[in-house]
Amino acid sequence: MSNKLYTEEQVRTIIGKAQMLNWDDEFLFSEDYLISSLTPIELPTDEEIEEFSHKKYMEVEDSRWFEPLQVGAKWMRNKIQGGNNEQ
Repeated sequence: MSNKLYTEEQVRTIIGKAQMLNWDDEFLFSEDYLISSLTPIELPTDEEIEEFSHKKYMEVEDSRWFEPLQVGAKWMRNKIQGGNNEQ
């Protein structure tokens, strides 16, 4: 099982669907169906961040922004995941 992020709105919607019962007091939706109906938030990998920052650097040709962009993006991604935010 991989770590995935969902919005509060998505979680509330899925809880509402999970509470739905048919006439036989059985759940109408399986757990797998409910989870597969959500679209997780995808966070960039280190490689994607580095590729993007390199691309931006090539556009503006200003190396002052190369490392801060990478560091900031990785910091924010880690913060969203609840991980270590120390630099």
